[in-house]
Amino acid sequence: MKSLKIVSIVMVLSMAIILMAGCAPAAEAPAEAPAAEEAVVEEVAEEEPEVKLVFGLSNPWIGSEWRSQMLANFELACEELGIETVVEHADTDIPGQIAQINNLIAKGVDAMIINPGDIAALVPVMDEATAQGIVVIIIDAEIPGDDHVNVVINQKEWASISARWLVEKLGGEGDIVTIEGYLGHPANEFRMEGVDEVLAANTGINLVGEDTGQWDPATAQTVAANFIAANPGLNGIWTQDGMAEGTLLAVQASGLAYEEWPQVVCEARGSGLRTWQKVLDEHDDFECIAVINPPGCAYDAVYVANNILLGKEIDTAKLGGQFGNTLYKPLTVIDKDNLAEWMTVIEDKADGYTIDKFMTSDEIDGWFK
Repeated sequence: MKSLKIVSIVMVLSMAIILMAGCAPAAEAPAEAPAAEEAVVEEVAEEEPEVKLVFGLSNPWIGSEWRSQMLANFELACEELGIETVVEHADTDIPGQIAQINNLIAKGVDAMIINPGDIAALVPVMDEATAQGIVVIIIDAEIPGDDHVNVVINQKEWASISARWLVEKLGGEGDIVTIEGYLGHPANEFRMEGVDEVLAANTGINLVGEDTGQWDPATAQTVAANFIAANPGLNGIWTQDGMAEGTLLAVQASGLAYEEWPQVVCEARGSGLRTWQKVLDEHDDFECIAVINPPGCAYDAVYVANNILLGKEIDTAKLGGQFGNTLYKPLTVIDKDNLAEWMTVIEDKADGYTIDKFMTSDEIDGWFK
């Protein structure tokens, strides 16, 4: 009996051990190593979006192809440099242009290119722009001030070249008339200063009439026709830009014999050069002159502004003009000696196209230290 009890106890204990083993959780298999590409997850910092510069253009008059080319040149230069643009381009008065500039300030432009409609009235709003760190570049005219730069041709010399040529062709003597652009416009005022100085230095030239053609060829043609009719024996007519072609057309239509034509000046535009060439084809001794007024000044101004924003410093020795704050573009003259060359330039250009010239990058860099 005693041995039976011992066997029974052993069996009970064995069964308990088996039951305990069956209830124990199974041992966990070792975790698999992560795949190589999942082993390390690198955090890639998001790149900051590139901040583009924004340039604005203020132009208060759109009544000519020159202005259209100027705008296109501004857009072209900004595109080349990856600069965004804001354009205020509309026919308006001086308060309207002040509003244009205020709009550009409000839109936070980094630089603004201004073709001014007035010399003095824009100064306060330009000062506001520069006070906010905006680079201001003036084109097509010169405005005094230490906080901006004018990038222009020398308008006074531009007009003086053709005025001196006219005086020379007349042998320093004779009666002439002048047809100017918009009265009070900075470019026109500087041009007429140049003409007045030339006439003052040549007392044998008599100014017998002055009028405005409002920079419109058709208006200038009418004004010239009236001058010719009212001044028999008129020796010369000085005018500027697109009005020069209108003046030449008025002379052709005057009924005067070719030998009695008043001497005129010509223009550096597609239709102007073509009209000049037609007259020359009929009269091989016909002479004229045109001085290029390139709308490429807007293109150059964009590059100047960009250089300034890049931290480059203008070489003050290169500044000139009557206010000492002007970078002058070179002047180019078209005459009988190089007319044929320029006729090839306009072969595929529209009649309204103005002969244009851009500064090279080396030339622009030459304005900086």
